[in-house]
Amino acid sequence: MTTSNIAQSKRAIQQNRPSPGAEYRPLDVFVGNWSLEGQQYDGPFGPDAKIVGVESYEWLTGGFFLVHRLGGRLDTAEIACIEIIGFDESSQNYPRYTFYSNGKTNEWQSQQTDAGWTIIGDSVMADTTFKIRCTTLFSDSGNEMTSKWEYSSDGSNWKAFWDVRAVKAA
Repeated sequence: MTTSNIAQSKRAIQQNRPSPGAEYRPLDVFVGNWSLEGQQYDGPFGPDAKIVGVESYEWLTGGFFLVHRLGGRLDTAEIACIEIIGFDESSQNYPRYTFYSNGKTNEWQSQQTDAGWTIIGDSVMADTTFKIRCTTLFSDSGNEMTSKWEYSSDGSNWKAFWDVRAVKAA
């Protein structure tokens, strides 16, 4: 194979490679490194505790999946997760697949709203399944995000269990 043939093959591969459409761009608001702090409230997810940590969001090569990493502390306990976020054309939402340092996994559905993002899903704690929702709002030109995590046993009555504020690193 000649150098010319190799160059032609590379061009053909690149031309046939799909690229993400405009539906992926709303996720760009998350991209970057963030410092976070917040509060866990006493309830089924644990006692009152301070939350501190860092998180990062970056596009996986190709631009179809956003990789989110979180590391920090919940009171004195170390916490961490990795999450893969994509776009599902059939449902027009952004599924999130989360893998936690305690061995648990979860699948969430997220949607962009006029004010920010909403994440919904279920979580099992002590053999009880709770509905979970998180409302994330951006401010300061996208350099600050606040997230309120809530749970419900019936899907109607919600109670906060985490309030978190994250600031994007300069």
